[in-house]
Amino acid sequence: MLFVLVTSNARLAEQELTNKAYQRISSAVPLLNAALAGPLMQGDYGALREILEEARKGDSYAYLVLLDQDEHRIVSAGLPANAPLPPLDPEISTGNGDRVYDTEIAINLSGTIYGTLRFGISTDFLSEARKRVVRQGSVIGLAAVALTLLTLAIIGYLLTRRLNRLTLASHAIADENFDSLLPKPGRDEVGQLVIAFRQMSEQLKARLSELKESEQRFFAIAHYTYDMELWIEPAGRTIWVNPSVERMTGYTPDECLALPGFPLSLIAPEGQGEAARRFRQALGGESGEGYQFQMLRKDGARFWAAVNWHPIFNREGRFLGIRASIRDISELKASEERALEYLAGTEAERARLKALLSAMSLGILFVGVDGRVIYHNPAFNHIWRIPEDRDLIGLDSAATFAASTCELADAERYRDHIEQTLAHREEADSHEIVMHDGRVVTQLSYAVRDRENRFLGYLWIYEDVTSERQTAEQLLYLAERDSLTGLYNRHRFQIELERMLAESGRHRAPSALLYFDLDEFKTINDHFGHRAGDALLIRVAGEVSGLTRRNEMLFRLGGDEFAVLMPGADRAQAEALAERIVRSIAQIPFRFEGQSLHISSSLGIAFHPEHGIDQDQLVACADAAMYQAKQAGKNAWRAYRADLDTTPEMVNRLSWNERLARALEHDLFELHFQGVYHTRDRRLGHLEALIRLRDESSGELIPPGLFIPVAEKSNKILEIDRWVLRQAVRLLAELPHAPPIAVNLSGRSFDDPSLPNFINELLRKHQTDPARLLIEITETAAVSDLTDAERFIEALKQTGCGVCLDDFGAGFASFAYLKHIRVDTIKLDGMFIRNLPHDHDNQVFVRGMVEVARGLGKTTIAECVEDEATLKLLADLGVDKAQGFHLDKPQARHPALARQSPNHPDPGLAPAGNTSNASGGTP
Repeated sequence: MLFVLVTSNARLAEQELTNKAYQRISSAVPLLNAALAGPLMQGDYGALREILEEARKGDSYAYLVLLDQDEHRIVSAGLPANAPLPPLDPEISTGNGDRVYDTEIAINLSGTIYGTLRFGISTDFLSEARKRVVRQGSVIGLAAVALTLLTLAIIGYLLTRRLNRLTLASHAIADENFDSLLPKPGRDEVGQLVIAFRQMSEQLKARLSELKESEQRFFAIAHYTYDMELWIEPAGRTIWVNPSVERMTGYTPDECLALPGFPLSLIAPEGQGEAARRFRQALGGESGEGYQFQMLRKDGARFWAAVNWHPIFNREGRFLGIRASIRDISELKASEERALEYLAGTEAERARLKALLSAMSLGILFVGVDGRVIYHNPAFNHIWRIPEDRDLIGLDSAATFAASTCELADAERYRDHIEQTLAHREEADSHEIVMHDGRVVTQLSYAVRDRENRFLGYLWIYEDVTSERQTAEQLLYLAERDSLTGLYNRHRFQIELERMLAESGRHRAPSALLYFDLDEFKTINDHFGHRAGDALLIRVAGEVSGLTRRNEMLFRLGGDEFAVLMPGADRAQAEALAERIVRSIAQIPFRFEGQSLHISSSLGIAFHPEHGIDQDQLVACADAAMYQAKQAGKNAWRAYRADLDTTPEMVNRLSWNERLARALEHDLFELHFQGVYHTRDRRLGHLEALIRLRDESSGELIPPGLFIPVAEKSNKILEIDRWVLRQAVRLLAELPHAPPIAVNLSGRSFDDPSLPNFINELLRKHQTDPARLLIEITETAAVSDLTDAERFIEALKQTGCGVCLDDFGAGFASFAYLKHIRVDTIKLDGMFIRNLPHDHDNQVFVRGMVEVARGLGKTTIAECVEDEATLKLLADLGVDKAQGFHLDKPQARHPALARQSPNHPDPGLAPAGNTSNASGGTP
């Protein structure tokens, strides 16, 4: 019975110890899992080995072996590396001679299994306990049963309490609470287990602290990376994504991890196929970068993204997944699209530029930094007579010009110019190249640089200016020549006269000015027509030209007036030439349409410095001398004599030059304005500006008839014309709502080729509409120099101004010349208007002129309207506009020039309508 009791007691004790062992093993499992899971996930094999060795130091573990997911041995303690693993025991047993209980546990973290721990626990303590119980039971007997039971109870209590505390500590450590109290260590197995557990806990605490620091560093980098960062495991599931995903897609990281197929599910449908293919390649361990695709935001909007990916391996080279970085490249894509558009535009612009350069008549040659040709257009080949199919790209400058068939008048000079240009890398002045065939080519050289001022090469532009030079020479000829006779005109006369006086003054040498006109030329012109007058002028010019010496110059000043400059001539030489001229003109056998015409001339001589030292003085004296010759009976010449200038008329003529000069200097001229009205409704059409001179001493107004003829004999008339134009344009600019203004220009205007350009610049400066300025020129002046008049009127038309032909009908051949003169308006001469209601012939003339003007598309104006009957008759005859004392008197402050709003016209704009008793004509 005792044996049974002892045996039974031993069996019970053994069973109790076995249960306690199971509890101890169960308590150790979380500790081992917590200690090993972190290093195993990170692949820290050194740390794993240290943990196993530390756990092996006690007697509890016979061995410990750590296996990976594929059952490959990673580290071991207590078992040789090449020794086979013992088979697993289903339970703890001491009866079969096996002193080690073999078992295993799975090492996992967050539900993911990373490996298996195989270990063996020694069962010697169970065998020893069983033997002691049997031995004591046999010796002690029944007392031993009680003592055994008491001992077992105490031992069970102690073991249970300490193991329970270890169990609680393991749970606390699993919760990362390393401050829980452990049982006191002892020499027994539980005590040794406590020591091992404490060491393992401290190591685990240190490892977890390092792991947390590593995680913090990792997340500090990953979470604040601007790009979207992902970790995708080998199976294709995304296990981590940084917060940037919310900024880019609108989804939170948790939402993204919950999305099926993330991140492929956020790729636009049309790109998912290619993305899936690349995704499979990435999961196969390949790296990749720069793949671009469109992604979908949470709100459905699209954006362009680019992804780079790299495989992740542990220390043993096992593939753990891929790390992907996704960047929003929408702005880059937009920039690319803009760049492509710009590139397309640039290509189109380049094509247009190339087409433009190819179509240009200018030769273009672009030479690079190395002096070799980069581009040339067809015009370059044409100018240099290089075959069209000859490609010059890549040739140096010497070889390029060697391909030309042109011969240069000075080839060495041009070679030097090219060498200097290539050496200095700067813009060069225009270089003129003269060819043996007579052509003239200009070269402009430009240094081409980029935005950073880096030198890129040279742009050489060639232009064949042969025709332009010929045209310029022709224009210069026309500007200085009388178109009818070919003689120098008044413009050149003034230049040469100034030069002659300067030379004479510098060398203290005498010189002479001869002034002459044809007697009764106007009669011939009026009776036989302008063709006869023109033919006569040409004949006279030819005869007198043959009488002058090489250093003497003959000029036609306008109409029938001529002048001869004789530099270095004394009195005898001048008088001899004057005699020859008068006699030669008188002897000209001139026949026109079967009739013999006899002409004569009157000539005046003025000497420098005897009669004057400046132009105005000398011209005035020569003009006075010519007048003295006419007073002597015409067909004569006279040298100027001051004693003959005693008549009031002669004194007046000589004094006017000084008076006009003072008037211009002291601003004594005034403009008065007379309205020009429509005949049908009496509306104001425009104003005519009429010049007056305020006498400096008396303050009285002097009409233009007293000073204009004198001014036309000198340059003063040109200055007066410009003064009137300046005043009129300034007034139009100041009063934008004022009516247009008509300005009278003298016949001498044709001698001033720069006047149209002066008018154009004046209008541009004051920003005035040219249509508001009307230029009036007299018919007599126009037909006396028809060619010059046509050219002058055409230039005026180019400015945009209207042109009116004044005093129309006064000449014999008005109708014949009207079709050649492109004027807009004709003003009927006053001799046809005065007494019009009572003069049937004038009515016929007026009706005829109106019909001709209307047929040519020209407006008609009648001047000198002095009564109501005349105005009504003009309206009936079809005259468009009228002016005269009956409608309006000239006045300095005309009501139409009041500063009024266009919506509130001045009541004074209507004609006076008085005045059947008004007298006088239009000044």
